[in-house]
Amino acid sequence: MSNDINTPTVGGKGNYDDGYSRFLKAYQDFKGECPKGVTLKLQKTGTRYNLLLQFKQPPTGKRLPKTANLECTPQGVIDGVRKAKLVSEALGTITSASEFWNWYDATISGKNQIEDNLITYREIFQQLEDEYFAGYNRNTGRKRSRDIVSDLASYHQSKGVFFEDFPNWDEYPSWESFKAMLYTPLQNGEQLIGSQTFRERYYILKTIAKKSPNKEHLLKQLEPINAKQTQFKKKQRIAVDVFKDWWFKTKQEAYTIKNHQHQSSRHSWLWVTGMTVMYGLRPTEIAASVNLTKPFVTEDGVIIKALSDPDNQDNYLVLGDYTYFTDSEGRKVSIKTGGRIVAPIPSLEMFEFLKLKQPLLPEYRPKKGSKPKTIVTGFEAAFSNRLQSMKCPVTQKYAFRRLYNLLGEKYGLPIELRARLMGHSTIVNEGKYKTEGIDATLEVLKGVSKLPIPLNVAIERLTALGVDIDSSEAKLFLRVIYLID
Repeated sequence: MSNDINTPTVGGKGNYDDGYSRFLKAYQDFKGECPKGVTLKLQKTGTRYNLLLQFKQPPTGKRLPKTANLECTPQGVIDGVRKAKLVSEALGTITSASEFWNWYDATISGKNQIEDNLITYREIFQQLEDEYFAGYNRNTGRKRSRDIVSDLASYHQSKGVFFEDFPNWDEYPSWESFKAMLYTPLQNGEQLIGSQTFRERYYILKTIAKKSPNKEHLLKQLEPINAKQTQFKKKQRIAVDVFKDWWFKTKQEAYTIKNHQHQSSRHSWLWVTGMTVMYGLRPTEIAASVNLTKPFVTEDGVIIKALSDPDNQDNYLVLGDYTYFTDSEGRKVSIKTGGRIVAPIPSLEMFEFLKLKQPLLPEYRPKKGSKPKTIVTGFEAAFSNRLQSMKCPVTQKYAFRRLYNLLGEKYGLPIELRARLMGHSTIVNEGKYKTEGIDATLEVLKGVSKLPIPLNVAIERLTALGVDIDSSEAKLFLRVIYLID
């Protein structure tokens, strides 16, 4: 399958930072989205930071900061941009200063809101949907759109699926309906309390409650509930030798398949498996590769060779923001952390063993009428099905990303670089992808034993071997290897 797509964009911001540093990154990235005349302002008072809006305030016309009920979080920045646009519009349409400030208190600051009990779940759900699509993707900074399948699927998974648990959208929010939704048993029979579903239900209810006129009552009822997730799936892992043995055996068996189409499909999915291990990618991200068979030229003219180019020794892979497949209406499917450039594990032996310079991207065409989630997850679902049919020792596709992380550590890639190449933060890398166990430790130690040693250690070992380190030849070698001036 060709990897040709029309003018791919590369440069997703990536979800690399956490906590306050991530907020500052969001502030720098998105403050430029504010309209002319209304800006975000980060103001420090003592040890506390406040996120404000700054604009020429009626009736004085002085440009001053104003509180806008914004949190110092990435979401707070996104909300700030949205509110800045509302203020800009209001300044251009509301002529009375008193009318503007009444509007500002009600809409921006959240003060003096009229207690109107005639607001239904349907109206709240619509508000939340509109706000969602007015925001930005938290990983890439891209503005969300109903014309992008991934955003439709993400909205449904994070919000819409929970809205569907309310049987009557024309009811008014009440604790009774909240409680019924929160404690509905899981269909798979597993324990509800402590599950991921329970935690997600709890937080979507808090979001709904904040939109309700009786929010104080609803939030008070929710406050004592412990929604902490305590049930987690056991993380699968696969050792490098086990993976290589399975891959080689399955590759050999593929040649015995008489049906050419089935044989080609087997080879292509094995190629994807190798790519997940060597590049640490999610399967769908591989479907966004743009330099498999042709070079990619950056905006400033840098040429990145095609992966298939025999003269390409770096083997960098360029990911676009979108996959090669769309839905039947031509709407795009984005990848999780946006387009970026990634490098393989620095093991030429394993790279050649997996035959990765012979791209075999599987063909995937979503069925017409499929739901957004089915379209977005279809490529990875097909990958999981092939793993099962090929009798893979693991069923979790992220087991291969964990193997990449292990190999990266073995070959000396620092955690900051591994995390960035994988498209997440060091905290996520440490908590989700680190492989524990004696065998994993031994695998890392094998690689560490082959890494360069410090200069003083090298001198000691050479001296012990009888090498004259004061000779011109020895000094030349040490100067080149250790970059000595």
